[in-house]
Amino acid sequence: MKSEHYLGFYRWMIAVAFLPYLLFIFPFLPSTIAGFNITGWAWLLMWFGVCGYYMATSQAERRFPMGFWIPWISFLVLYVALDYSVAGLQLTLQYLLPIFVGYVASGFEYSRERLHRIFWMFFKFSLLIVGLFFWGYLFRMKYVPMGALTPMLLSITAILIAGMYFMTGKVRYLFLYGFFFLIPALGVNRMAALVYLLVFALHFANKQILLRVFAISVTVAVAIFVFNTQGFQEKTFNEGKGRLSDLSLNYYEGGENMNTSGRAGFMKYYEKGLEAAPLLGNGPRSDVDLLRNVFGSTAAIEVCNDYIAVRYSYGYIGLALLVFGLGATFISVFVRFQQEQNPYMRLVQSSALMMLIGFAMFMYSDNILKYTVFYPDLMFAVLGIVYAKYQS
Repeated sequence: MKSEHYLGFYRWMIAVAFLPYLLFIFPFLPSTIAGFNITGWAWLLMWFGVCGYYMATSQAERRFPMGFWIPWISFLVLYVALDYSVAGLQLTLQYLLPIFVGYVASGFEYSRERLHRIFWMFFKFSLLIVGLFFWGYLFRMKYVPMGALTPMLLSITAILIAGMYFMTGKVRYLFLYGFFFLIPALGVNRMAALVYLLVFALHFANKQILLRVFAISVTVAVAIFVFNTQGFQEKTFNEGKGRLSDLSLNYYEGGENMNTSGRAGFMKYYEKGLEAAPLLGNGPRSDVDLLRNVFGSTAAIEVCNDYIAVRYSYGYIGLALLVFGLGATFISVFVRFQQEQNPYMRLVQSSALMMLIGFAMFMYSDNILKYTVFYPDLMFAVLGIVYAKYQS
């Protein structure tokens, strides 16, 4: 496989990310095929049709730091081998896929021109998703495609756009970032909105003190405005309105007025299992088995907190290995960023750092580890670029 084949890899990755949106465009399509929904087929295609192909046909030198991730990978594979279930195998493959996306992406050679092509491909795809969002919001009674997953996916693009603004100072990127922020703001996706705000306030590409003060000031002003909007108030507070003091980072103990969209109620079902198997957990995908025993075998329910889901299934040991992989990768990228001189690679590296922070935040309120094609695959592809060969 030649390095020129990078375009095929990224085109397939974008096509796979678009697959789940077909149901929004063509609602008459079947929601499941052979027991898998379209999202399920999307990540399977990415695993075996894309990553599998490139790994099988390429002898390229891949520079992704697999050493950071071997403990997590080994733990997952060994656990599912010893405690096998079909659901556990599926979960294992979902958790492993993004890592191997990064591994494959690191085998290509990049240049300024190639990074331009990749970005514009993804930017045009993102505009298509934005168009679908506004079509649903304006003309389908606010029925938006893929719910909270859409602002997650678009945050990848938004992070890169914010980086371009801070590195170039061009106002068009500032307005473009604000345009993308409308997605979580109008959809009232609270964690996504917080991620977008923190990205703008803390982006590593921003090295100017005055620009940092400006970014933080704008973030605070926009946060106050969003907090006081009717949509945010009604979704966040059971009484339809509330104050900042009513909010709590620990939404399991957020108080009577804080609406956690059912998350707080799930915790009582998990407490016994968390206490019974603190180190090694209760087995792969045991978290969903627990909820289905409570709500019915066909219930599609998740705990909406990856830290708890991983703890319940894999214990503190599994969670520690995952956090180690993420933390070691973050530190490694940060060191590279501090030493890098090339502006294009600095943009990629600073954005990768913000994507890792966003990922950690989304894990706290959702199941982003399983939403492989919407965020993790894309983030790890960017991480792969960080470690790959770059032709100045």
